[in-house]
Amino acid sequence: MKNKCDRCGSTLDVQEVVEKGRSAFLCDSCRMGKRITIRDLLNEVKWDKRHNPESYSIIFIHRTDEGDTKEIPYSSITEIGSGYFTYSYMGDEATIPFHRVLLIINRKTGDILIDRRVRKKSKKEH
Repeated sequence: MKNKCDRCGSTLDVQEVVEKGRSAFLCDSCRMGKRITIRDLLNEVKWDKRHNPESYSIIFIHRTDEGDTKEIPYSSITEIGSGYFTYSYMGDEATIPFHRVLLIINRKTGDILIDRRVRKKSKKEH
């Protein structure tokens, strides 16, 4: 079973670390204290030779009557902007702000680059 980063939800390069006497599972980026953005991840898939863009899917909040979320292949992205991406897929074209991205996943390996579906605990739940 793969471990998941306790901070960002990534399944890539996750290791157990001890911080302030507590054990946590963190990915490389979180261990180095980097704040990884959706834009960084989309560009990494596009330009890093270790990734095959054809293998990735993006799931985001989609405000339609058909459902709450939509999944598109990474290859349908036509532009990566500073706070959004634009896609064209099956006759549908739209610009999606990054705050609506829930999941970036490699469908062939199951590796998750980011998972923002996790609900954060409120202060009352601690």
